[in-house]
Amino acid sequence: MSAIALADGMVIPTVAFPAKVTIPDQQALICFTNGTERLVIETRFTGAGTNFAWVVPFPSQPVIEEATTGLFPTLEYLFRPQITHEVSRDYLAIMIGVGVIILFRFAKRHSSFLIIFILVLFLALVAAMLLPALAGAKSKAMSSVSSSQPVDILDRKLVGIFETTTIGSRDPTALENWLREKDFTVSTNAGPIIANYVKQGWVFVVAKIRRDTFKNETSTPHPLSFTFKTEQPVYPMRLTSVDDDCLKVELYVFGSTRAEAPHFKVERCTRPNYPVPPANDFWSWNWRLWSPENPDIVHPLLRKWTGGSPVATKLVATLSRAEMQQDVWLGWTAFSEKKNRLFSHSGALTTGLNWGSWLLFGGLLVLWGFRLFCETNHRKGLQLAGMLFAASLGLTCLTYLFLPKTEVRLVKVHYGEDQNKILSLYYYLLDTNSMTHAEISMAAKHILSYPTNYFDWVNWSKSQGWKNWDNHLVGGQIHEEDSPGNFTLREVGNQIEFVAYDAQGAEHIQQEKWDVHTQP
Repeated sequence: MSAIALADGMVIPTVAFPAKVTIPDQQALICFTNGTERLVIETRFTGAGTNFAWVVPFPSQPVIEEATTGLFPTLEYLFRPQITHEVSRDYLAIMIGVGVIILFRFAKRHSSFLIIFILVLFLALVAAMLLPALAGAKSKAMSSVSSSQPVDILDRKLVGIFETTTIGSRDPTALENWLREKDFTVSTNAGPIIANYVKQGWVFVVAKIRRDTFKNETSTPHPLSFTFKTEQPVYPMRLTSVDDDCLKVELYVFGSTRAEAPHFKVERCTRPNYPVPPANDFWSWNWRLWSPENPDIVHPLLRKWTGGSPVATKLVATLSRAEMQQDVWLGWTAFSEKKNRLFSHSGALTTGLNWGSWLLFGGLLVLWGFRLFCETNHRKGLQLAGMLFAASLGLTCLTYLFLPKTEVRLVKVHYGEDQNKILSLYYYLLDTNSMTHAEISMAAKHILSYPTNYFDWVNWSKSQGWKNWDNHLVGGQIHEEDSPGNFTLREVGNQIEFVAYDAQGAEHIQQEKWDVHTQP
């Protein structure tokens, strides 16, 4: 399960420690209705330094809100491809049947052939059983200022860990000068792009962030949501081309019908479900331990922001610098469902063998019927059978080569294992002397980081047959995040709730809560 990188616009390092900053990948949530777009993006940037500014252009002034870190992992899980691994081995029965027919057909004529055929058939069956196992071995079981000023500060606020400033200007060089006055560097390549945006009347949001380390490493702050007026949904891209030569982009688009965009392909298009969320209690966890074919939108924030949109489209692209010279303007087309299906290497090989065997079996039946009603010599029949065998072998190879494949990791998970892990973590936290949100969160992180120090947990896990804190839904370890298989601690009045999330991202709240004023 991959963790897809995120961002838009341009991330700028400080002058004090100049460095090239790149955005590895991007993904965003776009919800559009009645001329209003909500664009949720999570910036992930790599570079050295402690102070950074993330610059994003918009066609109109946006309303900025904080998004939770679990929003995109939930989207990734809901729209993950369907992976086919276990495939029935029809080819074994077919090959055995064909072998038996051929055996009895030629046994009388060629006694020596019987011994050779049995040997070849045995080796073929052994190879057929081993090939899927060998293929499986390869698999490895996100206040305004006077308008006379060159730069208008339209809005300034703190949004989560970001300090955001919305800027408007009629001077093409005003934004660059303003950034330099704030001690941020601006690439000379960004000048023409900024000038073009200013000419079109766009505004800019500068989201400043500070991190503790100046090492050249990747940072992933929480996402930001921007809601603004626009006649056509857009994903700003031109500033990204300043620092990136190639970029993988994933867009989750919710709207009235199927979305499309230049250079993007539709990886998934579906009609999501909006069922009534389960009861807010922990024991309703069993409401959903898996995902239906069409995603259920029950994650609280995702459900609120998508607004019941009837169609969801996932667009993907790997863009070159030339393709990033234009913003991504989304269009709409008639709804047509698109599924994303992948095979493991073992599943693809088994599927290929099945198709090849059915071709061989059907071809032999046709050949037998032809010889039954038409006169043909024995040599000609053998030639046709050989050609048929070659065709079936070719179909097997082509099927395996052209089926979309992915590496998979196979994990044995006991029923209710994820629920038991979350539940055991909750009971351990109840036994701590923690009172505040921060104290409880720190205690949870300590338990998750050093599980073998807690002997009761070790004994419980051994009795249940699990040995780690792995999250089998979104990957990685169980941690504090509002995404499938994880948990959050939420302050409600004078109490702290423990909230677990099922495979759809639905909340399940433990009834017993911490009182922040009373020692547990």
